[in-house]
Amino acid sequence: MNLSTLVQTHDPLQWLIALGPFVVLAALAAWLWRVGTEKGLGLPTWAGAGVVVGTWSLAVALIGFHWDVGWHADLGRDAILFTVAHTMILIGLAGMGAAGALAILLASVERAPVGFRLRLAGRELRVPYSALPLLLVSAGAQAGFPLDDWWHKTYGIDVTMWSPTHLMMIGGASLAPIAIWLMAAEAGPVGTAKARWWLAGAVLIGLSTFQLEFDFGIPQFQLLFHPLLIVAAAGVGLVAARAALGRGGALAMVAGFLFLRLLVSVLVGPGFGHGFARFPLYLGEALAVEGAFLYFARWSSLALAAVSGLLAAVVGLATEWLWVNLWYQHPWGAPLLPYLWLALLMGPVAATVGMAMGRVVGGGRAGVPAPAVALALAVMAGLLVIHLPARQATPARLTMHSQQVGASHTVRDRNGVYSQARDILVTVDVNPPAAVRGSDWFELVAWQGGGVQHARLVETSPGHYRASGPVPVGGNWKVLVFNGRGDVVQAAPVSMPPDPQYGLHEVAAPDEGRAATFQPASQLLMRESHGGSPLPALVAYTAFVALVALWVAALGWAFQAVARQATTEPEPARRAARRPAIS
Repeated sequence: MNLSTLVQTHDPLQWLIALGPFVVLAALAAWLWRVGTEKGLGLPTWAGAGVVVGTWSLAVALIGFHWDVGWHADLGRDAILFTVAHTMILIGLAGMGAAGALAILLASVERAPVGFRLRLAGRELRVPYSALPLLLVSAGAQAGFPLDDWWHKTYGIDVTMWSPTHLMMIGGASLAPIAIWLMAAEAGPVGTAKARWWLAGAVLIGLSTFQLEFDFGIPQFQLLFHPLLIVAAAGVGLVAARAALGRGGALAMVAGFLFLRLLVSVLVGPGFGHGFARFPLYLGEALAVEGAFLYFARWSSLALAAVSGLLAAVVGLATEWLWVNLWYQHPWGAPLLPYLWLALLMGPVAATVGMAMGRVVGGGRAGVPAPAVALALAVMAGLLVIHLPARQATPARLTMHSQQVGASHTVRDRNGVYSQARDILVTVDVNPPAAVRGSDWFELVAWQGGGVQHARLVETSPGHYRASGPVPVGGNWKVLVFNGRGDVVQAAPVSMPPDPQYGLHEVAAPDEGRAATFQPASQLLMRESHGGSPLPALVAYTAFVALVALWVAALGWAFQAVARQATTEPEPARRAARRPAIS
């Protein structure tokens, strides 16, 4: 049995995969024990241990997260709650909290002059400022797991990344690299440059996780969010890297990001037998940020952030447009143009946040007034939520026909029911034709039957479209006519299997022809979702909003505290903070 077969069958042997990260952690611990954290990482023991465990946890959670998304896209919902992928996510989320706790423990043992002091059970704890947000993001993200189980038991198994409980877990993991990056900076300005450089890629990885549905080619939200999320990540991450690391910092962050994303995509894709997740390039944005810092170096931090973010948005959108249209499943087309003002505004406000972060990680003051950072965060939130509720569908009548290609074969679905699987060629008539003309994409998508397949719908005469290739039906395969245009993402069912657990009837392939209308795509992509008590939704949305506010406030407080510490501590105290207790 090969690896891809092993991870797609819930074979007990796949739990061996979860042991691999612990072997890596043990090897890292043994190496650091031998050489010491200051020699090996350029960090005192408390910071070195926190950074290593935190980074390891991020890697475990990242692999588990990509594996889980790939599984749901290719094979549908899980048969059990504690899959290996879910367990790896939980291990990673818990490990982030363990990293914060370990940093506190070792800082207390070392009596390191960092953070603040806290008396607990008659003992004095020395709490590094960066450890507190790390503990909070870990605890909040882990709280999302039982809430997610409650959510699914009430509303069914949805497969979107952007439900509130999923966002609690993803959001915590996405912010954790920032806290770990800050921990390396809190250790002191000398000897930590090495750690700050190799942590930069992890920060951009975290900021890019919300794009993964677009990366896998099954987005449930409007395509306008794709450039918006890319510019937000670039504005925060690349400007922070350039401000923190100096010349070449933004390019170094991109290099680390591309290496890590390619590694995980290859592992989960060809390695585990799931779809290959695409990823943005960020190269144009990085070059724009580097150029802005060179040519406008004498400007104030706030002005430099604004011009860097604007250039990153303009140049970045141009380069990413080409990259997405060359490589991604869903290209960016002319219907996106009226919505690009969102991304152009996102660039400067995201860069304002990134500038403040980077200046502190670089060992100085933020250089940006706190009210400006708070306003930038508020504008970022507004830009991201303004179009969330508007997943409307275009009034149109579709008439679908299908024709079998090749022989059929018997398959068994997840409910143990045997059916005939086959490939079909689909034609679609659209009335009025203008309803889909000029779309970003108009295609068939088949998923959850053992992979994800796309076939473009090509117009052969006004309003008449023919698929560019066959798609599979039968077994667990779900097939949609899938259309995206600007702020519209809509679909109509071609073929759906029966689902007795949720009382869903089969939608048979339209061999004899069938009429349909467009619906918001999420209603079909999350077909198993249903209504229920409003209490879980109220709790989940309230918890998510409260946690985001708490996480952002904790990170803002920690950055301000580290900045004050870096600029007010005498040099002997800073040297003491870097001295390891063990080596």
